[in-house]
Amino acid sequence: MITPAECAYIAERAYVPEHLPHYVTAISQTEPFLIGDFVAHARGEHLIFVGYPLSGNCDDAQMLKSLDEAKARFEPRVISIIAPALPAGLKDCAPSPPPDEYYRLDLARLVISQKTRNMLARARRDASVNEGKFGKEHKQLIEEFLRAHRLDDATRFIFSRVAEYAKCDTARVFEARDARGNLVAFDIAEFGARQYAFYMFNFRSRQHSVPGASDLLLAHIVEHARAEGKRYVNLGLGIGAGVAFFKRKWGAAPFLRYVACVQESAEKEMWTGLFEKV
Repeated sequence: MITPAECAYIAERAYVPEHLPHYVTAISQTEPFLIGDFVAHARGEHLIFVGYPLSGNCDDAQMLKSLDEAKARFEPRVISIIAPALPAGLKDCAPSPPPDEYYRLDLARLVISQKTRNMLARARRDASVNEGKFGKEHKQLIEEFLRAHRLDDATRFIFSRVAEYAKCDTARVFEARDARGNLVAFDIAEFGARQYAFYMFNFRSRQHSVPGASDLLLAHIVEHARAEGKRYVNLGLGIGAGVAFFKRKWGAAPFLRYVACVQESAEKEMWTGLFEKV
């Protein structure tokens, strides 16, 4: 089990959401551990190894050493690994899904384009944003999204646990509502790391649509991140062309590669994609 001192150590250095023990525990129902310079999450015969060193200094030998230590300690049957790159010495680990990149806003250098400012002005005429609590309406938007999209089991599993994650003290729900009070869209953002805020989840209503609502929500996340002295907002993975375009138009740039693989898994689809986000 992880100690309070180790949790504080991780929060001081976290730069990807998978570092955060409370987030991963809420989503995957695993138990977090600090293995050298790396975070791991274990449950039964399953191990998730986060191959992003907390120091930020990537070293293949160091990663393999900590991974071997985790294997010896937990004796997992299924190992899911995410990392900026897979070490050459890592055997029997087929990469899946395709490589991606994390996108990041540097708040000190953020310049919002005129086109995005116009979209924000339009959205403010039709919607307002407040911090709220996850409830029945939010769950309905997630269910609506699931009905409208073909998603793998891993993604569906994540979304089934969003309500649990939203209970965490450092997770915040920002909701956009129209003049009639209808829930137009909501985001969940994470503020538990010292330097980073994390843009975790975004859902929009198909029935009550307001153009620019997602921009308005992100603007509020940026505002809160600045107020709390964060240096960056990690916007998550590119996922696809549409999602990556949204992040780029805000000035976000890829700053860290993401690859994933699974060793010895008959259940690799679930555990490989466990932390992909929309």
